[in-house]
Amino acid sequence: MKTLILCDQESTRYDGADLRSHVQAAAREMGSEADVVVLNGDKIAPCLGCFLCWVKTPGLCVMTSDGINRIAGQEARANVVVFLSKIVYGGYSYDVKSFLDRSIQNLSPYFEIVQDEMLHEMRYEQFPIMIILGYGVCTSQERQTFVDLAKRNALNMRSLKHFVFTLQNADEIESAMQWLREAFKETRRFVK
Repeated sequence: MKTLILCDQESTRYDGADLRSHVQAAAREMGSEADVVVLNGDKIAPCLGCFLCWVKTPGLCVMTSDGINRIAGQEARANVVVFLSKIVYGGYSYDVKSFLDRSIQNLSPYFEIVQDEMLHEMRYEQFPIMIILGYGVCTSQERQTFVDLAKRNALNMRSLKHFVFTLQNADEIESAMQWLREAFKETRRFVK
């Protein structure tokens, strides 16, 4: 099983802990190859909204200087993608959001109705299982907004299965890693 961990810069030093390393260790412990990409929003060019990745160069962004095509390709080939993001006002961190804005190239420009929802058609045979781990001190409303947003993103990306978990401080890392191990066990049922 191949896992891609996409994390923000702060996850490498959150509350005195390296969350990224904990997530990578948990993935490997569960028998998965685990590649890590630490995203830097300052080095990711903003999406132009040109949709050329849909109509001119399907599946590839026309902006090639920031490595997003390589990362989006890794995402499309992975069995599992873990997003590790600080919760910022109920949303993703700047680093993760910058990547998500540019990852529309992994979606098809066409739509279909699935379970009474209009969603993008699948560009690829299968999109990876998504595990979204939000961290940081925030209100219960912000946490719920983050969970809802992550679920909607997984639905739009057409992930077969998704898992969302949040933690507020380093004291909760072990329970988060236990949750992550359980999520990885569950993913095995869906991975071909």
